[in-house]
Amino acid sequence: MASCTSTEKILKSSDSNLKYTKAMEWYNKGQYFKAIPVFEELMGLFKGEKSTEELYYYYCMANYKQGSYLMAAYHFKNYTVKHPYSKYAEEASFMHAESYKKQTLVYSLDQTETVNAIEAYQTFINAYSESERLSEANENIEILRARLEKKALKAADLYFNTKNYRAAAVSYKNLLLDYPDIEGVKEIQFNIVKSYSKYADQSISSKQQERYEQAIKTAKNFKHRYPKNEYLEDISKLNEEAHYNIIKANYNSAMSSVFLLRMKILTDMPDIYANNFSKLTDEKLIVKANNFLEKSYFQKIKTSYAQGQDSDVKDKALYYKHCIEAYNVFSTKYAESKYLNEAKRMFLASDKKYKKYSNG
Repeated sequence: MASCTSTEKILKSSDSNLKYTKAMEWYNKGQYFKAIPVFEELMGLFKGEKSTEELYYYYCMANYKQGSYLMAAYHFKNYTVKHPYSKYAEEASFMHAESYKKQTLVYSLDQTETVNAIEAYQTFINAYSESERLSEANENIEILRARLEKKALKAADLYFNTKNYRAAAVSYKNLLLDYPDIEGVKEIQFNIVKSYSKYADQSISSKQQERYEQAIKTAKNFKHRYPKNEYLEDISKLNEEAHYNIIKANYNSAMSSVFLLRMKILTDMPDIYANNFSKLTDEKLIVKANNFLEKSYFQKIKTSYAQGQDSDVKDKALYYKHCIEAYNVFSTKYAESKYLNEAKRMFLASDKKYKKYSNG
């Protein structure tokens, strides 16, 4: 109560010199809460005079030393704008950055003030390139950037660990763009490949081909950049599985599509197979890929036959003709197929119906 009364008495005094003397006395004793309101009043009294430069500087410092960092950041910035040629301008510019730094939080929390601090230090460096505090400003930037790097990496890892693989891939890529000198670049590049591969695994069959192709492209870039690395075996496996999955995805996409689109995809299957089969070395994947190709030839027979049954009379002959043609190709390529008996049954039925609907 006594200290408050003392402050009130000084504020009520008409003696400006007394106010200034007392404010500086409190400032030097570390009694900033007393000095601040007096500095505020003196700046109002001396507004427009050169002496306010010093008053304002001590006012800014008092706020900083009292721990009012948000207020200090605002006023230090304002000081550099109002008094760019003051002897305190360089210090005010540096303290503007320091005020933001004091507000920064651990990496897991919001990093707005970290960004603000980095920008403020950079402004200081640009304005005072010969300053004695240059190395300190650069060191602080490195410390703060490391905090942002860590937060960005943890965010990308969180996306990956929660199976949000598309967001993980984008986050890892942005991490390398924003922080190209970050430690563990190779591991992050590997995580991008894994993310794209797992994103494709999650996708609906109609979207999988383009997404596996993205994974293949990323794996290729990784192998080109790191021809000898500890992830090479894993990358090769992911790459091979992606090629196999393209074959599998196209077959599944065909079987989940309406007749017309199904026939188009099944017709394209031999080319899809040819483009990806040569990349397979695993015997199990080779067998499975061959089975999908065989089934795609068989499904062309089955789909044409179903179209013939479901179509208008005027179109039946055409679809049954397609069924006959598809069977001739299938029976030639897969004479020992387990689907041959069912395929032959549809062929014989289509042959009769084709004759009927084509007038002989």
